[in-house]
Amino acid sequence: MNANKKINLNYSFFIILLIFIIKILFGVYFSNLNPEFFNVKDTSSYIGPAKQICETGKYNNEYELPETNRLPGAILHLLPAVCLDLNLNYYIILLNSIMLLFSGYFTFKIVQMLKIKINPLFIFLFFLIDPTLTRYQYNILTEIIFLFWFSFSIYLFMFGLIKKNYYVFFSGFIVLTISTYVKPLIIYLPFLITTFILLLCFFQTSFMTKFNNQLLIASLVGLILHFSLTQIWVNRNHQKANVKEFSTVKNVNMYYYMTAAIVAKGEKSNWINIRKQFQEKSKNLTEQQFADVSKVEFKKALLNYPLESVLVGIEGAVMTFFTPGTGQYAKGLLIKKNYSVAHNLFIFYGMFWLFVFYALSAYGFIKIKKNNLILFLVLIFAYLLLVSSGPMSYSRFRIPFLPLLVILMSSGIENILKKIKYKV
Repeated sequence: MNANKKINLNYSFFIILLIFIIKILFGVYFSNLNPEFFNVKDTSSYIGPAKQICETGKYNNEYELPETNRLPGAILHLLPAVCLDLNLNYYIILLNSIMLLFSGYFTFKIVQMLKIKINPLFIFLFFLIDPTLTRYQYNILTEIIFLFWFSFSIYLFMFGLIKKNYYVFFSGFIVLTISTYVKPLIIYLPFLITTFILLLCFFQTSFMTKFNNQLLIASLVGLILHFSLTQIWVNRNHQKANVKEFSTVKNVNMYYYMTAAIVAKGEKSNWINIRKQFQEKSKNLTEQQFADVSKVEFKKALLNYPLESVLVGIEGAVMTFFTPGTGQYAKGLLIKKNYSVAHNLFIFYGMFWLFVFYALSAYGFIKIKKNNLILFLVLIFAYLLLVSSGPMSYSRFRIPFLPLLVILMSSGIENILKKIKYKV
């Protein structure tokens, strides 16, 4: 490494560290200014079980009933603060800030493995100043915790594929399972990854020569392990609450949101009214009965209204990717005078940020070298899009996509810098 490059890296590290510290200090200030900004609709559903564990040793909800909705992954991260009675806002600021930094690091390492030459400053700056990530950095939710574990798992998978290390590739399944215990939306992703590996082995591509047998075994064992570890929690929920589900939140989203939205569109009715009807029908059902009904009604809605189902998914995807995620900033900062002006300015800022980000990502996708590794990332992206798009979608649902999009953004920046003959 030459002296100039070393100086540039040191300079980048200094900037990253400075922004990291400023954001922590800003979070502390923000916590004192408006502590309630840290607490949103779902916050109590995570704090409640954490308190129950500390006080009773049981994994119950805030109503002292067996918790089946929220998974223990994120809640275990909160335990030190809850059990030691620390300031939870300060704790989440520090925890989420560190996890954001490592998410940026894992993404940068993937970028390096794909031989995209870019200063790490660009990647770390995105993770540190992206308005949506900043918004949820200061919330007691699962988003940033999930982002850390999920980006870590992608890094391990990519490292295993590129370095032909099936031990590391297998460890990706373990970390992905941890991610699943934080957020259940990726519970079926290991099946897709294993299918991808099976297809690579079947076609015997040059990429897979000499490595296919070991990788296939690692994938199959990883899949079995993932299934076994998630089944443990299914069995726990069955024993404690008589419901054979990994997480019952899936059924709530499926019935009250997805199914209700599809039926409303098919019957040309109001989604809120349909949802109220569904809630009235299901209010006396047990957890297992509700799980069964939600699946049956969802399948029925897909069969009866196939076009409307696609449209609901498309609308959800639009909301996921194009909701700026900055609308609450003015309220969070307690801006009362000229609130609407400030609100609109924050929204404009969020939309402008997305425009630049997506433009760079699109250009990067055009220019990036297409190979099996990129296909692997595209499959993950497609899976996330399929399982997370719906009427409940908004900027919060964009967070799992960000490491994948940042990789493309890096490719875009690299190629722009090459065009202007800037030495990267």
